[in-house]
Amino acid sequence: MSDAAVLINVAFPLPLKNTFKYKAPGDMSGSAVFGKRVIAPLGKKLLTGFIVGVSQPTDPNFASTCNYEIKEVVSIPEDPPFFTEQLWRFISWAADYYFVPVGTALKSLLPPGATKKSKRWVFLAQNVGSDTCEQRQETDSLPSVLLKKGRMLEKDLISRIGESALKDCIKRGLLTTQDYLEIPRTMDQRGRSKKPIRTLSKQNGSYDPALWPELTPCQVAATNTISAAIESGGFQPFLLYGVTGSGKTEVYIRAIAKTLEKDKDVLVLVPEIALTPQTVRVFLDRFEGGVALFHSGLTPAQRLQEWRRIKERQVRIAVAARSGIFLPIDSLGLIIVDEEHDPSYKQEDGFPYNARDLALVRGMLDAACVILGSATPSFETFENARRGKITRIDLPERYHAGQMPRVEIVDLKDSKRIGDRKGFLTPLLLSHIQETLDRREQALLFLNRRGFDTFVQCKSCGFIFRCPNCDISLTHHKSKQQLRCHLCGYSQFAPPLCPKCASAAMSFHGIGTQKVEEELKKLFPTSRIERLDRDAAHNQEDLVAILERFRNHEIDILTGTQMIVKGHDFARISLVGVLYGDASLHFPDFRAAERTFQVLTQVSGRAGRDRRLSSVLFQTFDTEHPVIRYAARQAYEEFFEYECEVRRELAYPPFGHLILIRLEGNSETKVEQAAIRLGSVGRMLKAPLGGLTILGPAPSPRKKAGGKYRWQVLLKGTTRENLRRLVQQLRDAGHLNQPGVKVTIDVDPIEMM
Repeated sequence: MSDAAVLINVAFPLPLKNTFKYKAPGDMSGSAVFGKRVIAPLGKKLLTGFIVGVSQPTDPNFASTCNYEIKEVVSIPEDPPFFTEQLWRFISWAADYYFVPVGTALKSLLPPGATKKSKRWVFLAQNVGSDTCEQRQETDSLPSVLLKKGRMLEKDLISRIGESALKDCIKRGLLTTQDYLEIPRTMDQRGRSKKPIRTLSKQNGSYDPALWPELTPCQVAATNTISAAIESGGFQPFLLYGVTGSGKTEVYIRAIAKTLEKDKDVLVLVPEIALTPQTVRVFLDRFEGGVALFHSGLTPAQRLQEWRRIKERQVRIAVAARSGIFLPIDSLGLIIVDEEHDPSYKQEDGFPYNARDLALVRGMLDAACVILGSATPSFETFENARRGKITRIDLPERYHAGQMPRVEIVDLKDSKRIGDRKGFLTPLLLSHIQETLDRREQALLFLNRRGFDTFVQCKSCGFIFRCPNCDISLTHHKSKQQLRCHLCGYSQFAPPLCPKCASAAMSFHGIGTQKVEEELKKLFPTSRIERLDRDAAHNQEDLVAILERFRNHEIDILTGTQMIVKGHDFARISLVGVLYGDASLHFPDFRAAERTFQVLTQVSGRAGRDRRLSSVLFQTFDTEHPVIRYAARQAYEEFFEYECEVRRELAYPPFGHLILIRLEGNSETKVEQAAIRLGSVGRMLKAPLGGLTILGPAPSPRKKAGGKYRWQVLLKGTTRENLRRLVQQLRDAGHLNQPGVKVTIDVDPIEMM
């Protein structure tokens, strides 16, 4: 006797807000398990979906009141479930909070190769194939490969004979079509990478906790507090607030060891791929290689390999970038978010989630401890700690009495203009570099601008080379004689003549890391000088190699962008130079001061890690600006109070809530009109809600990017509930569906540009 059919809910990893009901016939009912993959018809296609609900025939909901026929699934592949009900609840919550279709959010849970769409094939009809004269005449126009094999992809056949000819052949009974889907295989041996994932080599690793470094009293107190929480179980969030070099990683390691003792698993989130290799190396040293690495810099095969190792509990610790928050860790006991303030935890495209915030949500759902670590916490996290929502743990001193670097502020107004060598390499900085080299120590120079020159201008007519797709100037890359857009990737050859007036009088303005590197090599010809930015490190191997050389003191001076700022721990750095300290201070973003303070503090923290005396130079045009002064003293709490005075008055986070609605499209007029309509409707709808402000509509600070014109409407509210209610009303009434315009809802936006 065959088993009875079951009713299943299926979610498809597509931008669909609903799930769909299907029947699993009796011979498949035993395989209908939550989280498993199914092949099911949707419209005219066969698609890969995932089971997110199962009803038995005795369930009163089985006899659905649907006004449509419930179709049967085609198959349920024999592989384990991809996710649990717990993880589905998490992703459903995230989809609702960020106003994205649940199918869009579902894609974040899946490894590479988990889904495929059906392809339409064309077949010779059964009665076609006899060698009669009439048959030959009818099939003469068909490609030989179709006649020989009897089948061909529809798109390939259309490219040969045209769509109208294909329809005619089908009408005359010569051809038939059928959709087929090749079941993707991800849970077997396919996709295993033969190439190992490279991390920094282990050095002086010790798997024996008795040989681990001795902790300071502050580290012991922090470890005891967190260990007690792990022992008792349940969700408990912590802010580990420690100055740079205070030894937060050692506290993480003790917390991880305690979690493993409880037979629970650990997720460690790091903000940048640049941080990942060094962090993984530390954990590999201590935990016998039982660490998985997961980030977008891996190949699909490597990502699948690591996903599988985590899913099957072959490893107990996962170190990942922001997408790791969706990893299938079914026995999660601890989540660590290192450098929790970093804006790269926010995904900007498609599914605009914040991995730091979702770490707290997942910790709550999984009853896990969460540690947010930073020397410069985000204002939202620090305010939550002040309100008692997060337990704050301080590490106020450097590890084993290490000294903080001495910071000097250098006035760039006293130097020549930026662009001249002595403008950005001031005499004081050059003398410090020489002294550092004489002591056989290392220097780190920070400039958050790639390329050689920031823009090129014709002296005769004033023409500036700009990106045709974006509203920004092109950056000059001298080594390849290219002009590049760092926003969309557009590039062109750097012409010798002005395209507007044909003059050869071209002027090159601004500075980039390539120019800094070139000038340093002229000034210090016997020194080993390299650069670390996204042009120098094209992939993970390049990145690891540069960091390894710097660690082994095969590089004397390293210059670079934000890739050199965060999380690195190199013992011989005794000089850090910030070439242009106020570069980000005046951006049109209410977080500009906060970000500038964080960057200056973090880059300063790279100096003096091994107790030697060290120096930091802040070169700036605004030496008296409070942000520069607070950063020079590492006075985070004073800066927090200073900046919060303005934020409280204007109800900006952490004292208010934001939702940014972005509009973009090919037509500038359509985008502008859609934004104006949306702003008008929003103002009418907000009136009865109270506590809401609408800023805009206005062009985005980058009013054109990637060939799209961009406008935005900023919604601000004192309560999250009314703010969300306004967006729900706009969405439900169809006001976010604008013809020819893409509308994106960004909840708790980080990037305002």
